[in-house]
Amino acid sequence: MSEEDDPDHADEACDDEMTAEELAAANAEIVNDRRRRRAVLEGLPSLKEFLVDWDTVISADLVARFRQALDGAKVERDLQIFLEDNPTLLVQPLGGGHGRWVLPQKRLGGEHITDFMIAEKSSLGFEWTAVELESPTASIFTKAGEFSATASHAIRQIEDWRIWLGRNRDYATRPRDQSGLGLIDIDANVPGWIIIGRRSSMSAMTADRRRERSQKLGIRIHSSDWLLDRAEARIQELR
Repeated sequence: MSEEDDPDHADEACDDEMTAEELAAANAEIVNDRRRRRAVLEGLPSLKEFLVDWDTVISADLVARFRQALDGAKVERDLQIFLEDNPTLLVQPLGGGHGRWVLPQKRLGGEHITDFMIAEKSSLGFEWTAVELESPTASIFTKAGEFSATASHAIRQIEDWRIWLGRNRDYATRPRDQSGLGLIDIDANVPGWIIIGRRSSMSAMTADRRRERSQKLGIRIHSSDWLLDRAEARIQELR
C-alpha cells in the first residue's frame, strides 16, 4: 500500500497541517497582542519616550559590546554613557510583563539627579527602581569589612532620593503635562540598585556581607557583571 492509500498516514498528515495552522494563528495573535499593548503603553504621555522594547533588541552582539565596554571602563561616566545608549540592559532583571521604561539622569527638583529611574508595569501598577552607578573599578568594602567611601556615598544618594520623594510625592507622581515629573505610582519606599565594581574583586565573604546589608537597606548592591549575567540569561530564554 502506498503512503497516499494509507488512511492512517493521511490522518497524520492532516493533523500535522492543522497543527501548523494553529501554531501560525497563535504566533500571529502574540504579535498582534504585543502591538496592541505597545500602542497602549506609547499612549502614556509622561513615559512614552522612555519605553524600552526589552525583547527584540537584546542580542549576543550587544552583550559582547557591553563586556568590552566594562573591561575598558575606568569611571562611572563610561558606564553611564553605554547604558544610556543601550537601556535594554537595565531592564533585563525586571519581571513585569506590561511594559518597562528607563529614564536617564532624572532630576528630582533642584536638589538631586538620579543616574537612572527604571519602571516596570504589572497588575499592581508601576513599580520603580532608583539606580545609582559607581565606577566598575571601585570597591564595595574596605579591608576592615566596612562599606567603602564610594559605596557609602551611593547609599546616601538613594536615601536622599527617598526622603525627597516622601516630601514631594504629589509633584513626583503628577503627569508631566500637568507640571509634574511623571513618575506614576512612585513613593518614598522606592527600591534601589547600586551598580559598583566587578565580580572579580569580590570574595565569597564580601558577597555574603553585601547580601545581608542589601536586605536591611532595601537597596540591592551588585557588581556590573550582574547586568551582564541578566542579559545573557535573557538571550537564552528567548532562544
